[in-house]
Amino acid sequence: MSFFRLPIGLCTDIQKVIAEFWWGSKKEKRHIHWAKWDRLCKAKGMGGMGFRDLTCFNQALVAKQGWRVIHFPESLMARVLQARYFKNSSFMQAKLGSNPSFIWRSILWGRQVLQNGMRWRIGCRQQVKIYQSRWIPRLTSFKKFSRATLPVEVTVSTLIDKEHKWNEILIKQHFDHEDAYKILKIALPRALEPDQMIWTYDKQGRYVVKSGYQIAMSLKFKDQPSSSTASPTEWNAI
Repeated sequence: MSFFRLPIGLCTDIQKVIAEFWWGSKKEKRHIHWAKWDRLCKAKGMGGMGFRDLTCFNQALVAKQGWRVIHFPESLMARVLQARYFKNSSFMQAKLGSNPSFIWRSILWGRQVLQNGMRWRIGCRQQVKIYQSRWIPRLTSFKKFSRATLPVEVTVSTLIDKEHKWNEILIKQHFDHEDAYKILKIALPRALEPDQMIWTYDKQGRYVVKSGYQIAMSLKFKDQPSSSTASPTEWNAI
């Protein structure tokens, strides 16, 4: 599960066995399943039972291989994949290509999780583009909300003055109040460091399967209704 995308049918069969055990079903006697499996897979704080959806868990595990390609580019695996699939681009922009291997298909499937949980940490500021890159710390999206008033290709370095501080006047001039507040809260490094892709749901910026699983769940179950009255605190108390 950490390297390959398991067939959906296999995950479904395993989940059926777990569900039958949970509801007490046997070959000679079937019991009623009182709730859908996707509802049982919700976290307890959201009214579920915390069972793992195997497809989403599989995707979160495979995403770790993509994380290693990004942060360990000198490894044998990363160099082989780059030579075969993305010679002239980065891993995040790589495409499926012609006649791809099963492991490359699996890694690109896991990359969907990374694309929804990674953002740039500002360093030398030469790679991060203001309007195209994901760099503003915001949980729903890491891009700006403001209308573009600067050249499209301009980088974040434009927003920093000679004293290595945010140019507050320029930021407030070109961004709305919410975006400006988020940008000014970003801590700039004391020494010049390269721009780095980090996992936004971890304090140290490293990919964590637990939070990756939550991203995979949100991708699979996008538009589920939720209770308007009960809070996670109340569910946790129960």
